[in-house]
Amino acid sequence: MPRAATPPRTRHAESGFTLLEMLVVLAITGLIAGLLYPRLSTARFAVGQRLAREQMAAAVEAASAAALRSGAPVSLSADPAAGALVIAGTRRITVDPARQLRLDLRPRTITFHPDGSTTGGRLTLGTGRDATAIEVSRTGRQSLAAAPAGSGD
Repeated sequence: MPRAATPPRTRHAESGFTLLEMLVVLAITGLIAGLLYPRLSTARFAVGQRLAREQMAAAVEAASAAALRSGAPVSLSADPAAGALVIAGTRRITVDPARQLRLDLRPRTITFHPDGSTTGGRLTLGTGRDATAIEVSRTGRQSLAAAPAGSGD
């Protein structure tokens, strides 16, 4: 009995990617990553600044609560080198752990009294248009303030 002829194998039947196809995919991936990185970096900075602003507000609230609770004046001061606010000289609240932003408190100390009043002051974090400021009034109210263009410089 004669055997049936088998068709010859061709290279088209083999599966896989060519080197050129892989290089095109890598080039497109690199281009997308290069375009997205600056946006991710900006978003990370914005999140860090928002977190720092929340920490500043929490420090003001904590100092006010400590004065009300203890019945004695409590001070809030800044340690710019550590990127932290210090309550009553003992409790530290880190505002900027990476120490990328400049922390400033004017005057150097805000005193919170048991009746809810304060000496008033302004906490500023950052410089230029990226600065965030919290204004503490003499009545003890805090508000987000527009930082002047030259703040912290």
